[in-house]
This record gives sequence, C-alpha cells and structure tokens, in this order.
Amino acid sequence: MRTVPCIAILAVASTLAFAVPAHAGDAARGEQLYSQQCHQCHAESVHSRVKRSARDFAGIREWVRHWVGVLKLDWAAEDVEDVTTYLNATYYRFAPPKVVT
Repeated sequence: MRTVPCIAILAVASTLAFAVPAHAGDAARGEQLYSQQCHQCHAESVHSRVKRSARDFAGIREWVRHWVGVLKLDWAAEDVEDVTTYLNATYYRFAPPKVVT
C-alpha cells in the first residue's frame, strides 16, 4: 500500500468526521430543550457576560456537547444542533457555519 493514498483517505475521513451536520438547527425546538434541561442552572447572565468562553458558533456547540455529557443527557446530534442554534440566535449572534448538503 502506498503512503500517499493512505494519507488522502485519512484526510477525507477526518474532514467528513468534523463536517457541519446537514441539519441547520431548529431554534424553537432548541429553546424547548434548553428550557427543559438547562435553564434551571444557566441564567441569562451566563450567556451575556463579557468574558464568554464560546468565541464562535462551533464554540457554542462544544459547550452544549460538554454539558450534554456532564449531565448524561440522551441527546442526538440534532438536539445539540437545535440548542446551539437557539443559543446563538438568542445571545451570541455568531455567523453560523455553512450547511453541508
């Protein structure tokens, strides 16, 4: 097996693994999920403080994934995307990534 084809295959595979989901995110559904699971601990001040941890849309998504894991929520990728979209539309207003179709 040649090295160049292996590297090319790995590059394509890693790109697909980190591609933005085709699901654009439903902010209304995200608001419902957030209200049910997150709002009791996360007041508006968490998202509106000056020193935010999330610096872009992907950063919001990573924090949502982090807390889904900490709380052991049984959320699908679509749920994470919906809450990320809701938080971005409501508090952060970062440019969302292009949707891969």
